[in-house]
Amino acid sequence: MPERSLNGEFGKLVREWRTQLGLSQEAFAYRCGVHRTYMTHIEQGTKMPSLGIVAQIARGLEVELSALFQALEERGVTVASITDPPRPR
Repeated sequence: MPERSLNGEFGKLVREWRTQLGLSQEAFAYRCGVHRTYMTHIEQGTKMPSLGIVAQIARGLEVELSALFQALEERGVTVASITDPPRPR
């Protein structure tokens, strides 16, 4: 499996699941308690939300937090396959 960007794959997953619920990005952002432009960045893969925001997104999608991570793994996104560089401490 080719290397993937964690941000990009997470964003694609959120966008796909949001559209399956029939929600506009604006309505979904409101439902999750985040600004629409921030949700745009998440879905485009240019921002990675904190774990707290990921939990809010899971709640907005009406799924368990673990379902998001499971779906990413099923798409081949693993610790070994991500291309995002580690952040310096």
